[in-house]
Amino acid sequence: MNNLLNFKSFLKFLSKNKAYTAIDVFGLSVSLMFVILIAVYTVQELSIDNFQENRERIYVIAHESGDAVAIPIAYRLQERYPEIERVCPVVFNNISDLQVFYGDRKLKAEACCADSSFFSFFSFRLLAGNSKQVLNDQYDAVLSETFARKMFGSEDPVGKSLRISDSTSVIVTGVMADIRRSIVPYKDMVIRLERAQEFNGSLSMTNDGNAGSTTGFLMMHEGADLRLRTDDILEYFKEYFWPYKLGVWKEVRIIPMKDIYFSEKPGYSSLEHGDKLFILVLMSVGILILIFAVFNYINLTVAQAGQRAKEMATRRLLGSSRMELFLRLMMESTLMTLFSFLFGLLLAMAAVPFANSLLDTRIVLSDAFTPAYIGAAVVLILLIGVLSGLLPALLISASKPIDVVRGTFRRRTKMVFSKCFITIQNIITIAILAAALVMGLQINHMIEAPLGYNTANILAADNTCRSDNERAAVLDGLRQLPCVKSVGMSEGTPFNGGNNLTGKYEGKSLSFQQLVVDSAAFNMFGLQIKQDNHVASSDNWSWYLTERAFRDMELPEDAKVFHLNENAVPILGVLKDFHLHSVIDESSPLMLRFRDFNKPNSWPWNILVEVQGNPYTAYREVSEVFEQVTKIDFEGKYIDQQIQERFESQIRMVKIVVIFACVAILISLLGLLAMSTYFIQQRSQEIAIRKVFGSDDRSILIRLVGTFLMYVVIAFVIATPVSWYFMKQWLSDYSYRISLSPLIFIAAGLFCLVISFFSVFFQSWRAANANPVESVKDN
Repeated sequence: MNNLLNFKSFLKFLSKNKAYTAIDVFGLSVSLMFVILIAVYTVQELSIDNFQENRERIYVIAHESGDAVAIPIAYRLQERYPEIERVCPVVFNNISDLQVFYGDRKLKAEACCADSSFFSFFSFRLLAGNSKQVLNDQYDAVLSETFARKMFGSEDPVGKSLRISDSTSVIVTGVMADIRRSIVPYKDMVIRLERAQEFNGSLSMTNDGNAGSTTGFLMMHEGADLRLRTDDILEYFKEYFWPYKLGVWKEVRIIPMKDIYFSEKPGYSSLEHGDKLFILVLMSVGILILIFAVFNYINLTVAQAGQRAKEMATRRLLGSSRMELFLRLMMESTLMTLFSFLFGLLLAMAAVPFANSLLDTRIVLSDAFTPAYIGAAVVLILLIGVLSGLLPALLISASKPIDVVRGTFRRRTKMVFSKCFITIQNIITIAILAAALVMGLQINHMIEAPLGYNTANILAADNTCRSDNERAAVLDGLRQLPCVKSVGMSEGTPFNGGNNLTGKYEGKSLSFQQLVVDSAAFNMFGLQIKQDNHVASSDNWSWYLTERAFRDMELPEDAKVFHLNENAVPILGVLKDFHLHSVIDESSPLMLRFRDFNKPNSWPWNILVEVQGNPYTAYREVSEVFEQVTKIDFEGKYIDQQIQERFESQIRMVKIVVIFACVAILISLLGLLAMSTYFIQQRSQEIAIRKVFGSDDRSILIRLVGTFLMYVVIAFVIATPVSWYFMKQWLSDYSYRISLSPLIFIAAGLFCLVISFFSVFFQSWRAANANPVESVKDN
């Protein structure tokens, strides 16, 4: 046993072969860094809301279009159905970008308005305040730990009064730990639900006019299941809740809290959602990187088998059994894995900020220092150690002293295992590269797709002006800027579709998006008029309809009027269809009308600025005008930036695949570099003999380099059809997609070929130009 635990010769071998050691440790450490980060992230994603004491009893009322309803709905259900113990309606999305003041301090806050039972309904931790009392009064508010620290520093915030915008004030009654790992999104501030109407006039406690404003959380009594009553709820809603009365919504869904995070995100949702496919991609690519590193270890260990075999043959002659040698080699492999894991853990700690930014999350590595995580880490180290060391240990421990003396053992190993592993590495590298190229091209294809209106250089800003005079001052200031081409106003944009309008047309329910613009905004977006009816525009009730709206209402092409909810609506003309949100979203039926927002008491939602020149400079100058007049932080985004953000999750996935592709290439390159060095060293005598018998340097160089490039060619032939099949399946999920081109896969193969060429060229060139006398003498 003492002999087994004596690693002096192994450490001496590692110090003598520094390149081998560095490549093995680097490959395993980097791959284990990814494994650690991905494992912690995955466990965090799979444990969403596990801390909620009543998680199994909490449900959300939903429908086929989303999981948001009107404020009164949850209360009405509680009154009607005894299965419900408590309810907690929460408004998440309609109260954002609040300007919060404390003395001369000002911060922007994201708030939600919740039922007074919020902190007893959920298990969110309070750092200050009592969960049953912090929202007792309608003027109470609870701050997040982060927001409280920003606003008050080390000062105790409890009891302090905050002013929101100009007229609303709240009293801080508690501080909560930041909401994380929950379907409930992070908010800076929780305010009583009764105050919601002060921020949005449509958010009434008694009126269900804003039908998609609120998330209705329901807590069931133990053993109760309201899902058995969905048919009855549907009939009730058809009688009392207008979207069901009009037939806009046709389904009632009671969704368990535990199922929401990984469910498909509906069209209207204020809750956090995860992506199982994204996690699967992360895990798959992380495992591939680990396989790369293990292959490198096996490959290089087998390549070094000749040197280790001499030592093992000597030990055999001195009385060690084959099993002792095998166990020794396995322990050496595990020791290498342990060291690499510890180094990988340090790398993971350093990489956490980058990973958080890339994944848009908050990875907490300290959570991994638990018995369960440590046990899993030990199992992982042993597993990798065994897998990495098994094949080399079997080969080296089984070597016969006579084979080692003759040199035939080394020749046999290098001819079989090294070539196989190099080829497999190249197959995976080409496949990942091709996938990254296809995904990148597809995402860019969707971002750059024409939507049917102008998206370039249009800055959409929230209207933060508090009076007609302020708005006039902002508009005058903007028009004086050299970078501003035109200024318009609107209620919504073609990107977000404005507001929803639902009504009855000839006995059937129709849902439209309605967009209200002035003439400057209309011209700015370049919306195309297919047919102009030359009807005088009324500022109150006359509309352009899109082609889709005409089709849905089955109107004749020459229609000049239609009746909506028994009102006669003049048709100004027909607009060509355009995409809302992005090219992958269907064109919705849309109504557009003009309004003169320069009239007194007109309150446009957006001020639209078409800029010219440098967009970054223009953004800064426009924001300065807004902030000088309103004294409120500027909120604005370019339309094309909003379109790009629509594909944020897809862009994130492409970035991850590209990063993993780069790491795979680097590990593969280092492995190939080391392998080519050892391979050429082993063939130095053969090269010398060839030169003695007349071979020139050029032919030897071509022979050496060609040997390694042939592995890439073989890998390309195998990888191309496989990656073609899987990427074709991936693209099939998109209605607007690129065509797979052979050039994509050729580019991936050529890239690997070039990398391989430069990895082996210089060693091959030195070997081809070496003095044959010196080579023979060294051997």
